[in-house]
Amino acid sequence: MADELVKLTIDGREVEVPRGTKVIEAVRDMGSDVPHYCWHPGLTVAGNCRICMVEVDMGRGRQTVISCNLDCSPGMQVFTQSDPAKQARQDVMELLLINHPLDCPICDQAGECKLQEYSFEFGADGSRFEFPKVHKPKHVDFSEHVKFDAERCILCTRCVRFCDEIAGEDELSIVNRGDRNEIAVARGGEMTNAYQLNTVDICPVGALTSTDFRFKSRVWFLKQTRSVCGSCSRGCNTTVGTRWNKVLRMVPAENDDVNQWWMCDAGRLAFKHTAADERLGAPMVRKDGKLVEASWDEALSAAVEGLEAAGDGLFALVSARLTNEELFLARGILDKVGTQHVDFKPRTWPKDDLLRTGDGNPNAAGARFFGIAPGDGAHGLEALAESGLKAAFLCGEDLDERPDDLAALEAMDFVLCTGFHETETMRRCASVVLPGVTEFEKDGSFTNIDGRMQRIQPSLSAPGSARPDWKLLGQLLARLGGGEAPRSADQVLKSMGATHPELEGLSLGRLGPLGKSLPQGESPVTEGENTVTAGENTVTEGENTVTEGASA
Repeated sequence: MADELVKLTIDGREVEVPRGTKVIEAVRDMGSDVPHYCWHPGLTVAGNCRICMVEVDMGRGRQTVISCNLDCSPGMQVFTQSDPAKQARQDVMELLLINHPLDCPICDQAGECKLQEYSFEFGADGSRFEFPKVHKPKHVDFSEHVKFDAERCILCTRCVRFCDEIAGEDELSIVNRGDRNEIAVARGGEMTNAYQLNTVDICPVGALTSTDFRFKSRVWFLKQTRSVCGSCSRGCNTTVGTRWNKVLRMVPAENDDVNQWWMCDAGRLAFKHTAADERLGAPMVRKDGKLVEASWDEALSAAVEGLEAAGDGLFALVSARLTNEELFLARGILDKVGTQHVDFKPRTWPKDDLLRTGDGNPNAAGARFFGIAPGDGAHGLEALAESGLKAAFLCGEDLDERPDDLAALEAMDFVLCTGFHETETMRRCASVVLPGVTEFEKDGSFTNIDGRMQRIQPSLSAPGSARPDWKLLGQLLARLGGGEAPRSADQVLKSMGATHPELEGLSLGRLGPLGKSLPQGESPVTEGENTVTAGENTVTEGENTVTEGASA
């Protein structure tokens, strides 16, 4: 039976595992490890690197075998640290290094290279190989994203299996024979699948490297922050690597319930906007027909005055890229003003059967949860040009690509815009501009397409005097009579349980690195005010606080 347990002994410790469990998995489950190259928990077993040798006794004497393709069986005794097992690994390491170039000082994989680590841990102190090394192609472009160095490749075939089994594109294969074996793109073409850079992640050596990150920084200089991809509603878990207050790379972080070990190339490269030249760094108010920089107090006062004057004649376009905490505060502002003209802008994103959902908003589920959606077509974005409304609140959004709606905004008496970069909408229409920040510069949470609330964490400092959106929206709400302004995103989340029972008891810390699944179904908007009251255990944050995340 599938649930039947088998009992065996590993390094003198008796363990029980489900029948069919491989020895390498059983060792990992007990908190230890067996060195491995070709084995990966998300791929089929290849058994070709041979480094995962252990010694086993199944009642017929002890022998060394690979652990990745050996099923646990009743009564089996496994020895991972015996002298024969260690000698077998050392012999395999010597073979793997025969033709490997000694270019660690210039290899991008240094600091993350399993060949380097295992060689140091149990490799020999020299080589008996006295012949010239076999030279293979170097700096080969597999695609615009991936570069290949055949001399470093140990032919583990992880990349080949990934393309075939996960990406669904049989793009890589092994060509030639013997010591001339190498990985090549099938039929002499180039990789085109949407998940190519995952082959770089799972390559245990420096054979496959990212052209975007190549030679930018040693990995040990990166500050690693656990967060969530904001490119689509899947909410892939990520590790953001930053240096010099710049995002240099973003790689997937493991979460079995969301993205496992993978993420698409477009999502992992979607951080360039953080360093864009048009980033906003100060509030602005329109005077004599021109936007000029203003103090936060002046800009907030002008924003509140315009919102109060608009009342139920206000159209609000609230971004589904904002966090749950910010959407809650935005909902509170709209309730205070009393408008029903509310919508969020849909965004298309490629869709496939692996991770990409087709919805380019990372928090559309959160927006709907808090009622940031039109009650009917007459109140939504599609009816804006004919609505005759005289004021608008564009919260984290713009209408640059919608000329008719942009013309409608120009004719309005008051337009409040928040966002992190200057847009044509702001230049032409805004009465007040409040600078927010990107998802890389603030704390908060997103709710993905499956109803899992996950935490984002800041990995950068925001430019100028730009403020996290939860902060500027909380200050707006406070000035509209919505209670004390929040001092942290966590405080906002804790206060949300008062009006939304599904969120009661939650905090950013309790979400943990893997997030929490919320009850399915949309929550109706609670009638009344969304006020935020300071609690006893709040964390005070500065405007540009940077919080270290968990290292992957």
